[in-house]
Amino acid sequence: MPEYLVPGVFVEELAQLPPAVAEVDSALPAFVGYTAQAKRSKTGDLRRVAQRIRSLAEFEAFYGQAAPGIVHRVDIDQHGVFQSGSMATAYYLYDALRLFYANGGGDCYIVSVGGFSASGRVSGSALLGGVQALATVGEVSLLLCPDAAALSAAARGSLQQAVLAQCAGCRDRFAVVDPGRDDRLGVGFRQEIGSANLGYGAAYAPWLLIHPAPCVGYAQLRGKLFRQGEPVSLADLTSDPAALALLDQLETLSALPRRAAVVVEMARLDKALADCCPLYRELRAGMATLTVPCPPSGAVVGIYARVDRERGVWKAPANVVVNGIAGLAAAYSRVELESLMNAGNGKAINPIRQIAGQGWLVWGARTLASHDNEWLYVPVRRLCSQLEASIRQSTGRFVFEPNDAGTWLRVRRMIEDYLLQKWQAGALQGARPEQAFFVRCGLGQTMTAQDIGAGRMIVEFGLAAVRPAEFIVLRCAFEMQAG
Repeated sequence: MPEYLVPGVFVEELAQLPPAVAEVDSALPAFVGYTAQAKRSKTGDLRRVAQRIRSLAEFEAFYGQAAPGIVHRVDIDQHGVFQSGSMATAYYLYDALRLFYANGGGDCYIVSVGGFSASGRVSGSALLGGVQALATVGEVSLLLCPDAAALSAAARGSLQQAVLAQCAGCRDRFAVVDPGRDDRLGVGFRQEIGSANLGYGAAYAPWLLIHPAPCVGYAQLRGKLFRQGEPVSLADLTSDPAALALLDQLETLSALPRRAAVVVEMARLDKALADCCPLYRELRAGMATLTVPCPPSGAVVGIYARVDRERGVWKAPANVVVNGIAGLAAAYSRVELESLMNAGNGKAINPIRQIAGQGWLVWGARTLASHDNEWLYVPVRRLCSQLEASIRQSTGRFVFEPNDAGTWLRVRRMIEDYLLQKWQAGALQGARPEQAFFVRCGLGQTMTAQDIGAGRMIVEFGLAAVRPAEFIVLRCAFEMQAG
């Protein structure tokens, strides 16, 4: 208490502002999939553990780099110069994360379910275990499993249904799922995905084409080189003794099991070979110009994060350029675009398309529940999930407070102030606040005497979320003057 020394009247200002709602992150994704490793120096094994990271460099420190590319064929000319080639990858998490950061992503969670195998095997049960590990991680607001794209149709559908079920059960997260690589119109996908919890997810197509991560070396090129149609080995392309010695060592290591020490040594020898053999270096550079297909979910959640940060979660993440890609795996006619977004059974798939002069753009913002007018749009579902999670988290402080009019007033004022801020920011529609939202809490309004006696405080709130302008109709009237 201050010390008053001179007689007079003194004013003391007391803060009586209501507690504020602490807003949850609307774009904190969790990636589930396979990684080269899963370890941290201090705490050890990170398999099936949700680990928060801030950058691709931090991911590589914990989980390693991309899976080795699968080279199908490399054609060279008579001088050994790269002409053409084709390759793919069996694991997609690393590339999805690359696209996430290329499109504006920030912090995210990683759940590694295992390491790479020579066969490229992906287990639906392992991925499901990774998804289940996220059920108790309250910060997650987006969920995706890029490696699910490598599963069979039935296994992929089962996993994606489980992902949607978790989002609906937690009510604070949204799923981005991928159709199969060759399912360009989503016919099989719509059968696989089921009919439950569709408002909690969205799908995008087609797959994206990206330049591969630098993961092509001797082991991948071995037996895949063709000179003028005839198979040829790397040793046939050089007479340099140093290069030939390195090739002999690489050949010996290639026959050994792919243990960590072997992988590290082969990487060292690969680098040494590239340093001393210009032809090999140019061959690897030529392979880096190729493109490989990648599911679009990683790029999409990066766009979600960027749009949320720049405009707000209520802004549709559409009509936005996709960065970090070299092209699209498929193009759609106008009729095909209509079939993607307006399937007879709902389950819209948002297209990614190239528009002249603008690049590759996301051209849709519909959930999988496109037959449900309430949850038709991605930003509506995500806004409501964020508001609900934020209010739920912030009202936790009132547990065990007196269940009386004073507490009810404080809770109501807290939620009203939060929703008023959202209305002022443009998230809610209505000319006046009372048209945009309402909050009720009190005896005779939301509670009976029996509720209060049972220790229940019931709060009701409603809101009118803004919706995107999908169709802009310009009506032009021309009046012709008589001559």
